[in-house]
Amino acid sequence: MFTLYGDGIHDDYPAIQELLDRCGTVTLPSPEVCYTISRTLKLHSDTELRLGRFTRVRLADGSNCCMLENAEPEDWNRRIAVSGGVWDMNHRKQWANPYHFPMPNGLTARQEQARDGYTRERLYYPGYCGHAFRFNSIRELTFSDVTIENPVVYGAQFAYIEDFLVENITFDYTEGSPKLWNLDGVHFEGGCKNGIVRNLHGACHDDTVAITSDDGIYGDIENIVVDGIFGENSHSAVRLLSVQHPIKNIRISNVFGSYYTYAVIMSKYYDVPGAVGRMDNIRLENINARLCKGTVDVPGNHRPLIAIGSDVEITNLVINGLYRDETYNPLPTIGIEEGGRVRDLTVTHAEQHNGTGCPMPFLRDAQGVDSLTLTHIRTGGDVLVERPAGKETL
Repeated sequence: MFTLYGDGIHDDYPAIQELLDRCGTVTLPSPEVCYTISRTLKLHSDTELRLGRFTRVRLADGSNCCMLENAEPEDWNRRIAVSGGVWDMNHRKQWANPYHFPMPNGLTARQEQARDGYTRERLYYPGYCGHAFRFNSIRELTFSDVTIENPVVYGAQFAYIEDFLVENITFDYTEGSPKLWNLDGVHFEGGCKNGIVRNLHGACHDDTVAITSDDGIYGDIENIVVDGIFGENSHSAVRLLSVQHPIKNIRISNVFGSYYTYAVIMSKYYDVPGAVGRMDNIRLENINARLCKGTVDVPGNHRPLIAIGSDVEITNLVINGLYRDETYNPLPTIGIEEGGRVRDLTVTHAEQHNGTGCPMPFLRDAQGVDSLTLTHIRTGGDVLVERPAGKETL
C-alpha cells in the first residue's frame, strides 16, 4: 500500500496509480499542497477519477511524459471519466516542444516517427509528444471541470473516441516551451464521432478546438457539437482539417472573443497531390468575434475571420448569426481562397461594424461558391461580396 502525500515534494504517482488499478471510482482528497506525479497516470475501463475543482496536480521535473491517458487503447477502453483538478505540466522542466526542437536523441518527434515507420493509423505513436492528456480508442468518455496549465504542446489529444462529453475546460496558457507554438486546447484526431464539446475558457496559442481527420491520426470524423468558446487574445477558436478523410455533421455555436489568426477555418492544411479535403453539413451559429494583435512568435493576421482554404470541398455550409465589431484588422469577415469550393453556402442574420478606417469586405469569394444565399446581412457600408478582378462585385 503506497502513501498518498500531497505535499508537493514526494511522488504521489505510485499511490494514485494503485488506486486506479482497482478500477471503480477514485476520489482524491484535497492535498496539503499539490499532488506530484513522475509518470503518466493510466485509466482502465470502468474507471472514474474525481478531483476537487482546484486540486492541483503537478508533473515532476524531468518526467517528459503525458500526465494522464487510458491504459488499453489497443483493445479499446470503455466508460472512462476524469473530472476536476488543475493540471500543471510544469512545461519548462520537461523536454521542449518535440515537433520543433530535438529531443535528447537529436531527433524531433516527426523525424523519430519517420525513422520508426509510424503509419498514423488508429493508435498513437508511443514516443514523447508533449501533450498533457491523451485519450485513444475509448467508447464512452467524459472529461470535465479541468484546468490545464502550460502544457508543452496540446492540452488534450483525442483519437478514435466514440460517444464523448468534454465540458467546462479552462486553458491557462501564459508561456511556451520555448515558444507559443502548437498550444491547442482540445485536439480531435481521426475516428472521433458522436460527441459534445462545450464551455471552453481561456486563450490558447493554437486552435482552441481542432477537429482534424488527417493530422496525427487518420480517420473519418462525424457528429460533433461544439458549443461555447470564450477566448480573448487567442490564436483561434476552431479548425476543421481534412485532406482525404471526410468530416461531416459538425455544429459550432456560441463563439466569443478576439483571435489573431482566424476564428474558424475549414482547410486542407498540407498538400497531398490530387487529394481534396471533404466536409459536409457544417453549421456555424452565433459567432461573435473579431481579430486582434498576434504574438512575437505568431503574428497572425493573414486570414479572414471565417476562412475556407484551398483544395477543400464543402457541401452545405450554413452560417446563422455572425456578429463582428472590428477595430484592428479589415481582413474579410468570410473568405474563400482560390481552389476552395463550397457547393451550398447560406449566411443569415449577420452584421459587421468596421472601425478600422479601411475597406472590409463581408465575403471575399475567389469564385468558389456554387449556390450562395445571403439574407439579413448588414455590412455597415462595406462591400457585400468581393470577387476577383473582372468578376461581379456586390
